[in-house]
Amino acid sequence: MLGLNLNNPVATGSRPLSDATPMGFLAVSDFDKARAFYEDVLGLTVFSQDEYALVMRSGSTLIRLTRPPQLYVAPYTVFGFQVTHIEDKVFSLTALDIRFELYDWLGEAQTAHGIWTAPSGDKVAWFKDPDGNLLSISEHRI
Repeated sequence: MLGLNLNNPVATGSRPLSDATPMGFLAVSDFDKARAFYEDVLGLTVFSQDEYALVMRSGSTLIRLTRPPQLYVAPYTVFGFQVTHIEDKVFSLTALDIRFELYDWLGEAQTAHGIWTAPSGDKVAWFKDPDGNLLSISEHRI
């Protein structure tokens, strides 16, 4: 145990990370190639870069790109971007040579352009970065 006093009203009433800036982590093999993709293609901005990491910013969220000793590409979505007008985003990204993933198991619920409409009406489209990390864009009904 960390020695926390859970009966402490400050500890139980506080929300210590409620105003923190979220940061996602992605593994990449080459910072130059990753920077070209995330900055030039996706339009993210560089927050910082050193020999350990390339940190990109999308809105208020940071994405820390690191080079692990051995790159492992997960078989599932590792990072996503919530967007408005998903059809326009897919069109824009396709024009920049992004290829959206098509999944047979989604059937007719996924368009030929890669946009899947969930039963809730939410829409998702998946694509990969140069290292094969599966990314998504999604539009959620609110």
